[in-house]
Amino acid sequence: MTEQTRPVAVVTGAGGGMGAAIATRLVNAGYDLVLNDRREASLAPLVDKVGSAGGSALAVVADVASREGAAAVIDGALAGPGRIDALVTVAGGIKGPVKNPVWDITPEQWSRTVAVNLDSAFHCVQLALPSMMERRAGRIVTIGSTSWGGSADHAHYAAAKAGLVALTRSVATQVGPYGITANVIAPGGTVTMAAGLPGFPSAEEWADRNPLGRPNAPEDIAGAVAFLLSEDARNVSGHVLTVAGGLNPSL
Repeated sequence: MTEQTRPVAVVTGAGGGMGAAIATRLVNAGYDLVLNDRREASLAPLVDKVGSAGGSALAVVADVASREGAAAVIDGALAGPGRIDALVTVAGGIKGPVKNPVWDITPEQWSRTVAVNLDSAFHCVQLALPSMMERRAGRIVTIGSTSWGGSADHAHYAAAKAGLVALTRSVATQVGPYGITANVIAPGGTVTMAAGLPGFPSAEEWADRNPLGRPNAPEDIAGAVAFLLSEDARNVSGHVLTVAGGLNPSL
């Protein structure tokens, strides 16, 4: 274990556009990082970018949908930097087509979608909490989706994200006495999702839908994460912060 002066944030799913934007924002805010992704090639450029920005980053290649993968990430943080000040669970995704009616969802698509979106957060949160509780401090941010309100296109993803909201709110209630906050960010469609998921509405379609007239950029989500980890949000916990350009105001 090394002596640590800068706060440490663990970011799962850091190799994607949203995760990379969050990592960049946090290193600029003074964090050292533990970065996770399933693909080593996705992490290498990000580690270099963090170093160029004056921070340090430990890369842990693992599938956090499994208990073993999540343990590799959390244990790596505690064995390396030696502490976890913030946990941001970005890992997620949809297995199968984006538009997938419930009668066509296969058991494998259901299980994998729930595992990568909900199980991954449960494993990482549960494994990180003992060290946070011992220090009586910590911030947890889970990345959900506006689909948690009930998406007609992908019930398995909607159900997983709804479960993530319930999990995070339950955690917030239980760990508040230890000085730990837990919140959910629920993004609407982002430009990276529009570019990377066949069948997902284009960035232009999202812009047309949104009252603000623009889709989410990954940096919009990163800004929300930075707020929830900041001192300004010290009394915000159990909250779902929707970042969707004015869509889904009831969420």
